[in-house]
Amino acid sequence: MSERALLSPLMLSSAQVEALRQLAGIASTDAARSLGRLLGTSVDADLPKAQVAPRGAVARVLQPDGPSFAVHFTVEGGARLRWLLHFTEQGATLMGGLLLGQPVLEPLGSGVPMYTSALAEAANIVVSSYVGGVGAAVGVTLVPSIPHVEVGPLERALQACFGDLDSALLLVTDLRLPGVRFAGRIVAAPEEESLSRLLKLLGAA
Repeated sequence: MSERALLSPLMLSSAQVEALRQLAGIASTDAARSLGRLLGTSVDADLPKAQVAPRGAVARVLQPDGPSFAVHFTVEGGARLRWLLHFTEQGATLMGGLLLGQPVLEPLGSGVPMYTSALAEAANIVVSSYVGGVGAAVGVTLVPSIPHVEVGPLERALQACFGDLDSALLLVTDLRLPGVRFAGRIVAAPEEESLSRLLKLLGAA
């Protein structure tokens, strides 16, 4: 069996998946704390879930529902990840109002530049905290790409971020805000060639 086959997300052991899930938990906690500081309110991150998606099945596994504000990145450096943050319509409306200092009355996708810019900047801060948490835990430097913003059906953003991966280990963290049970979600997936390095650094190779 080739090394590539051994490192497919579809072939990871439960212990390896758990090691990566715990790594995502550390990073998500850092990310939620940074978002809370930016918004001036508490942001809770649920314990991450680990879900494996075959090629082309990310949307089917995550079952996106409704419009969203999504920002996705390719993370490079000591490991390569795909990373996506999406806010639900309710979450985006609340966060936009907190960031702008006034209620947001326009619906998601209305094209209000200041609203979109504020949410994109929030996503930049969240991804930096998340990859900083991963990097600190395993001793590597990670750098996110420029953000790619998608407003509308979440499936489109999921396809743009993860659609070309042969298979993906999706590390999924739901975010909650005061009064908003499901404000958004972080989805991270190590690229296949980085799985071995991350697992070795975690002592789970």
